[in-house]
Amino acid sequence: MSTEARIRIHNHRLMREERGNAYEVRVDEARREISGRKTGKQPHWRHRTAVHVGIFIVSFIFTAGFLVLGVLLWVRPDTLLPILAVGILSSAVFVASFASLRMVILHGLFDEYPNKEEDPGLAHHVSKSIVYGFIALAVAVVATGLFVNFASAGIL
Repeated sequence: MSTEARIRIHNHRLMREERGNAYEVRVDEARREISGRKTGKQPHWRHRTAVHVGIFIVSFIFTAGFLVLGVLLWVRPDTLLPILAVGILSSAVFVASFASLRMVILHGLFDEYPNKEEDPGLAHHVSKSIVYGFIALAVAVVATGLFVNFASAGIL
């Protein structure tokens, strides 16, 4: 075994030996966990929310441009099938752009799992990104409906 592997095994949380009274160790661990939750979780949660909102906006704008270009180049007046095809294709573009941007930013630029043994794996991250993409697509459809309603109410 290499030296790096022995160091990682030795430093793993399950290999640490308990020191002192078991009650004192548990109380100390609970205090550290509570203080870590107070200080560590809130900025991490805000950071991830800001990243997801930014990814949503970029994907929304990119998909809107793709949809306008598709409608201008492909759809003819009074044809339903090309309109549906452009809508389905733009939905797929939105989900793909959201999932790929999420993978690149959260799991490429920001290394959220410095200990590679705790990383659930690439398949987990890809599937989670695709599911988040579909959830963001539903939010985008609702937001687009609201934008259209507000715009038509302001015009009338």
